[in-house]
Amino acid sequence: MSERTGEGTTHTDFGMKLVYWLTVLMVIVGLINMTPGIPGYDDLAQSILGMQGATFRKFPFEWFYPLFFALMMLIVALKHSIWRSWADRSPWMRRFGLFMDVALVFMACAISMTYLVEIEAICLIDQFSGDRARLIQESLQAERELADLLGMEPPTTVDDPKCVNNTGGWIVLLVGLAIMVFLSYNIKVWGLPLVLVAILIAAYTIGTVLVWYFHGPED
Repeated sequence: MSERTGEGTTHTDFGMKLVYWLTVLMVIVGLINMTPGIPGYDDLAQSILGMQGATFRKFPFEWFYPLFFALMMLIVALKHSIWRSWADRSPWMRRFGLFMDVALVFMACAISMTYLVEIEAICLIDQFSGDRARLIQESLQAERELADLLGMEPPTTVDDPKCVNNTGGWIVLLVGLAIMVFLSYNIKVWGLPLVLVAILIAAYTIGTVLVWYFHGPED
Protein backbone atom coordinates (compact mmCIF):
# COMPACT_ATOMS: atom_id res chain seq x y z
CA MET A 1 0.00 0.00 0.00
CA SER A 2 2.70 2.50 -0.94
CA GLU A 3 1.70 6.12 -1.64
CA ARG A 4 3.12 8.46 -4.26
CA THR A 5 4.77 10.86 -1.82
CA GLY A 6 7.30 10.28 0.88
CA GLU A 7 4.95 11.82 3.43
CA GLY A 8 2.16 9.49 2.33
CA THR A 9 4.47 6.51 2.64
CA THR A 10 5.42 7.58 6.17
CA HIS A 11 1.75 7.89 7.15
CA THR A 12 1.02 4.50 5.58
CA ASP A 13 3.90 2.80 7.36
CA PHE A 14 2.96 4.26 10.74
CA GLY A 15 -0.74 3.48 10.28
CA MET A 16 -0.10 -0.12 9.27
CA LYS A 17 2.41 -0.65 12.07
CA LEU A 18 -0.19 0.64 14.53
CA VAL A 19 -2.77 -1.71 13.00
CA TYR A 20 -0.35 -4.61 13.42
CA TRP A 21 0.34 -3.98 17.10
CA LEU A 22 -3.30 -3.23 17.93
CA THR A 23 -4.29 -6.47 16.20
CA VAL A 24 -1.67 -8.39 18.18
CA LEU A 25 -3.01 -6.78 21.37
CA MET A 26 -6.58 -7.72 20.45
CA VAL A 27 -5.60 -11.35 19.80
CA ILE A 28 -3.65 -11.59 23.08
CA VAL A 29 -6.51 -10.09 25.09
CA GLY A 30 -8.97 -12.42 23.36
CA LEU A 31 -6.82 -15.46 24.16
CA ILE A 32 -6.46 -14.39 27.79
CA ASN A 33 -10.22 -13.99 28.02
CA MET A 34 -10.70 -17.54 26.71
CA THR A 35 -8.11 -19.08 29.07
CA PRO A 36 -9.59 -22.23 30.68
CA GLY A 37 -9.52 -22.95 34.39
CA ILE A 38 -5.91 -24.04 34.92
CA PRO A 39 -5.15 -25.23 38.49
CA GLY A 40 -3.31 -22.49 40.38
CA TYR A 41 -3.82 -19.88 37.65
CA ASP A 42 -6.48 -17.91 39.53
CA ASP A 43 -4.41 -18.04 42.73
CA LEU A 44 -1.45 -16.61 40.79
CA ALA A 45 -3.61 -13.78 39.46
CA GLN A 46 -4.86 -12.98 42.97
CA SER A 47 -1.31 -12.90 44.35
CA ILE A 48 -0.12 -10.59 41.55
CA LEU A 49 -3.10 -8.23 41.66
CA GLY A 50 -3.44 -8.39 45.44
CA MET A 51 -7.23 -8.72 45.21
CA GLN A 52 -9.26 -11.58 46.64
CA GLY A 53 -11.36 -13.27 43.97
CA ALA A 54 -9.54 -11.55 41.09
CA THR A 55 -8.99 -13.55 37.91
CA PHE A 56 -6.96 -12.97 34.78
CA ARG A 57 -9.42 -14.71 32.45
CA LYS A 58 -13.10 -14.62 31.51
CA PHE A 59 -13.34 -10.85 31.86
CA PRO A 60 -16.81 -9.50 32.75
CA PHE A 61 -18.59 -9.43 29.40
CA GLU A 62 -20.47 -6.26 30.35
CA TRP A 63 -17.17 -4.36 30.16
CA PHE A 64 -15.23 -6.59 27.78
CA TYR A 65 -17.59 -6.67 24.79
CA PRO A 66 -18.10 -2.91 24.27
CA LEU A 67 -14.42 -2.10 24.78
CA PHE A 68 -13.41 -4.93 22.44
CA PHE A 69 -15.90 -3.67 19.84
CA ALA A 70 -14.47 -0.14 20.00
CA LEU A 71 -10.95 -1.54 19.57
CA MET A 72 -12.04 -3.55 16.51
CA MET A 73 -13.59 -0.48 14.89
CA LEU A 74 -10.42 1.51 15.56
CA ILE A 75 -8.41 -1.20 13.77
CA VAL A 76 -10.85 -1.12 10.84
CA ALA A 77 -10.52 2.67 10.53
CA LEU A 78 -6.73 2.46 10.59
CA LYS A 79 -6.57 -0.48 8.18
CA HIS A 80 -9.02 0.92 5.61
CA SER A 81 -8.41 4.63 6.24
CA ILE A 82 -10.20 6.65 3.56
CA TRP A 83 -7.99 9.64 4.33
CA ARG A 84 -4.86 7.60 3.65
CA SER A 85 -6.18 5.90 0.51
CA TRP A 86 -7.27 9.25 -0.95
CA ALA A 87 -3.78 10.74 -0.76
CA ASP A 88 -3.93 11.70 -4.45
CA ARG A 89 -7.37 13.33 -4.23
CA SER A 90 -8.24 16.98 -3.69
CA PRO A 91 -7.82 18.51 -0.21
CA TRP A 92 -11.59 18.62 0.27
CA MET A 93 -11.93 14.93 -0.58
CA ARG A 94 -9.13 14.08 1.84
CA ARG A 95 -10.84 16.10 4.58
CA PHE A 96 -14.04 14.19 3.93
CA GLY A 97 -12.09 10.93 4.14
CA LEU A 98 -10.62 12.01 7.47
CA PHE A 99 -14.11 12.94 8.65
CA MET A 100 -15.37 9.44 7.80
CA ASP A 101 -12.43 7.81 9.60
CA VAL A 102 -13.07 9.87 12.73
CA ALA A 103 -16.85 9.35 12.47
CA LEU A 104 -16.44 5.56 12.42
CA VAL A 105 -14.28 5.54 15.55
CA PHE A 106 -16.50 8.12 17.29
CA MET A 107 -19.72 6.18 16.62
CA ALA A 108 -18.09 2.94 17.78
CA CYS A 109 -17.12 4.62 21.05
CA ALA A 110 -20.60 6.17 21.33
CA ILE A 111 -22.28 2.77 20.88
CA SER A 112 -19.93 1.22 23.44
CA MET A 113 -20.65 3.97 25.97
CA THR A 114 -24.39 3.65 25.34
CA TYR A 115 -24.15 -0.07 26.05
CA LEU A 116 -22.46 0.68 29.38
CA VAL A 117 -25.14 3.25 30.20
CA GLU A 118 -28.08 1.01 29.27
CA ILE A 119 -27.12 -2.45 30.55
CA GLU A 120 -28.49 -3.13 34.04
CA ALA A 121 -25.31 -4.84 35.20
CA ILE A 122 -23.43 -1.51 34.98
CA CYS A 123 -25.72 1.56 34.54
CA LEU A 124 -22.69 3.80 34.09
CA ILE A 125 -24.41 7.14 34.74
CA ASP A 126 -26.12 5.76 37.85
CA GLN A 127 -22.71 4.66 39.12
CA PHE A 128 -21.53 8.29 39.15
CA SER A 129 -24.81 9.84 40.30
CA GLY A 130 -25.16 7.45 43.25
CA ASP A 131 -28.60 6.26 42.15
CA ARG A 132 -27.39 2.71 41.63
CA ALA A 133 -25.99 2.36 45.15
CA ARG A 134 -29.18 3.88 46.58
CA LEU A 135 -31.47 1.53 44.63
CA ILE A 136 -29.42 -1.53 45.57
CA GLN A 137 -29.50 -0.53 49.23
CA GLU A 138 -33.27 0.07 49.17
CA SER A 139 -33.91 -3.23 47.38
CA LEU A 140 -31.64 -5.12 49.77
CA GLN A 141 -33.37 -3.56 52.77
CA ALA A 142 -36.79 -4.56 51.42
CA GLU A 143 -35.60 -8.13 50.78
CA ARG A 144 -34.19 -8.37 54.31
CA GLU A 145 -37.44 -7.14 55.85
CA LEU A 146 -39.37 -9.72 53.83
CA ALA A 147 -36.94 -12.47 54.87
CA ASP A 148 -37.33 -11.49 58.53
CA LEU A 149 -41.10 -11.56 58.16
CA LEU A 150 -41.02 -15.06 56.67
CA GLY A 151 -38.36 -16.32 59.06
CA MET A 152 -35.83 -16.90 56.30
CA GLU A 153 -32.11 -16.24 56.06
CA PRO A 154 -31.56 -12.56 55.15
CA PRO A 155 -30.12 -12.11 51.63
CA THR A 156 -26.76 -10.47 51.03
CA THR A 157 -27.27 -9.65 47.34
CA VAL A 158 -30.13 -8.55 45.10
CA ASP A 159 -30.78 -8.46 41.37
CA ASP A 160 -29.38 -5.54 39.41
CA PRO A 161 -31.83 -2.62 39.44
CA LYS A 162 -32.99 -0.95 36.25
CA CYS A 163 -31.02 2.05 35.08
CA VAL A 164 -32.56 5.35 36.17
CA ASN A 165 -30.42 7.59 33.96
CA ASN A 166 -30.17 6.32 30.39
CA THR A 167 -30.40 7.55 26.81
CA GLY A 168 -34.17 7.20 26.69
CA GLY A 169 -35.70 7.75 23.25
CA TRP A 170 -32.41 9.12 21.93
CA ILE A 171 -31.13 5.56 21.58
CA VAL A 172 -33.18 5.15 18.38
CA LEU A 173 -31.50 8.20 16.82
CA LEU A 174 -28.08 7.08 18.01
CA VAL A 175 -28.46 3.59 16.56
CA GLY A 176 -29.76 5.03 13.29
CA LEU A 177 -26.78 7.38 12.96
CA ALA A 178 -24.38 4.58 13.86
CA ILE A 179 -25.85 2.31 11.17
CA MET A 180 -25.58 5.13 8.61
CA VAL A 181 -21.92 5.73 9.44
CA PHE A 182 -21.01 2.02 9.55
CA LEU A 183 -22.70 1.20 6.25
CA SER A 184 -21.33 4.30 4.51
CA TYR A 185 -17.82 3.39 5.61
CA ASN A 186 -18.27 -0.24 4.63
CA ILE A 187 -18.81 0.74 0.99
CA LYS A 188 -15.02 0.89 0.91
CA VAL A 189 -14.51 -2.24 3.03
CA TRP A 190 -17.23 -4.58 1.68
CA GLY A 191 -18.19 -3.02 -1.64
CA LEU A 192 -21.47 -1.38 -2.67
CA PRO A 193 -23.53 -4.55 -3.48
CA LEU A 194 -23.15 -6.02 0.02
CA VAL A 195 -23.80 -2.63 1.61
CA LEU A 196 -27.05 -2.25 -0.37
CA VAL A 197 -28.26 -5.58 1.00
CA ALA A 198 -27.28 -4.49 4.52
CA ILE A 199 -29.10 -1.17 4.02
CA LEU A 200 -32.33 -2.98 3.09
CA ILE A 201 -32.08 -5.19 6.18
CA ALA A 202 -31.25 -2.23 8.42
CA ALA A 203 -34.10 -0.13 6.98
CA TYR A 204 -36.59 -2.94 7.61
CA THR A 205 -35.31 -3.42 11.16
CA ILE A 206 -35.40 0.30 12.01
CA GLY A 207 -38.84 0.64 10.41
CA THR A 208 -40.31 -2.14 12.56
CA VAL A 209 -38.68 -0.66 15.67
CA LEU A 210 -40.18 2.77 14.92
CA VAL A 211 -43.64 1.23 14.42
CA TRP A 212 -43.33 -0.51 17.78
CA TYR A 213 -41.90 2.65 19.40
CA PHE A 214 -44.69 5.00 18.29
CA HIS A 215 -47.70 2.66 18.08
CA GLY A 216 -46.91 -0.06 20.61
CA PRO A 217 -46.17 -3.77 20.14
CA GLU A 218 -49.81 -4.77 19.56
CA ASP A 219 -50.41 -2.64 16.44
